[in-house]
Amino acid sequence: MPQEKIYKNWKAVTEADFVSLFIKTWFAYISTLRTMFPEAANRRGDGKYLNAYKDYYRTSGSKKLIVDDQIMASMEQVYREGRKVIMEQYPEYYLWDFYHVNEDFEYTFKDIPPDKSDCLIIGLKLNRNRGTKWQFIISGFARFFGKYYDEYNGNVQFQCNISEILESSSAHVRDNPNESEQDYLSWLLREVNVSLTHSIVEAFKMHYESASYGKRVLNKIGDLEKRIISIIWQIFALNAKDETFKTVEEMGRSRNTYELIHQRPLNYFQYHFDVDWLPQCELTASEEEWFHKLYESLRQNSVFWFLDFVYRLRNALFHEIIDPLDEEWQVIFKNAYLVLKEIVDLNIATIDITDRTV
Repeated sequence: MPQEKIYKNWKAVTEADFVSLFIKTWFAYISTLRTMFPEAANRRGDGKYLNAYKDYYRTSGSKKLIVDDQIMASMEQVYREGRKVIMEQYPEYYLWDFYHVNEDFEYTFKDIPPDKSDCLIIGLKLNRNRGTKWQFIISGFARFFGKYYDEYNGNVQFQCNISEILESSSAHVRDNPNESEQDYLSWLLREVNVSLTHSIVEAFKMHYESASYGKRVLNKIGDLEKRIISIIWQIFALNAKDETFKTVEEMGRSRNTYELIHQRPLNYFQYHFDVDWLPQCELTASEEEWFHKLYESLRQNSVFWFLDFVYRLRNALFHEIIDPLDEEWQVIFKNAYLVLKEIVDLNIATIDITDRTV
């Protein structure tokens, strides 16, 4: 056999070994979790251990398990290579691997003047039906009352099932393999917004057909309909807005009031490795504090993303056929192994400290 072929084969075997090392390290990881969280024992799977670990890291664990920049760099490599492979080979998983649909999304708008002459209340909430097939449904209402020549009083309710949009987004990923994370999010939010706007328009049509208002009042309510649509578009625009462009008021808002879908975990990697984190302008002390907390939050959320993604890698190995000699998969498993090994070492150190104090 030619010498060149021999060393290439040895190189291929070495890289393929990272898949085996990942599997072995995964079992070591689960073993540490079972020791750390015995109360999470469950014969049906490891899900409760993983959730217990994330809860632990979210509270006191992040102070004990120090994920340094070297580990984060390997984690970023998993992200970049993983995203590329998923987009090219498994676009149907792209949304669920790199974004999160916020089931806690709930928005309320109230404009009630003292004289109650022109009142408007808007409510939006995301509901998830966990039946035989998951359904994501945005439910909303527009309550308006007041006096404009004549008194008016209405309550228009609407619903929008966004499940098909989420599922069909895989076709968009397949057709746009070079699209950035932010552009994909903007496209997805725009599709949801258009569908929701259509539901609102149809609901108001039914209201007009059943109403007995005069022409002037109907025109007034038509203006309110346009205002409602505009307010909701502003919510989705804020959802897609870059963190560094947010106003002080927007910084103070709860994310559950405007984030229907958010990226996991691009923001940390983008700001940590590629661009300036802080806006290039003079910041107040409160703004600097907000950005510092945001930075730490995104860093922590990046660890959560890795813990979820590595579980999906484990499932991909156990339930799908993956070519161990595929170079892109080798890079993913190599870096996933390196990060997971560090986490296992951190867990073992924590267990040892606990054992010494008992």
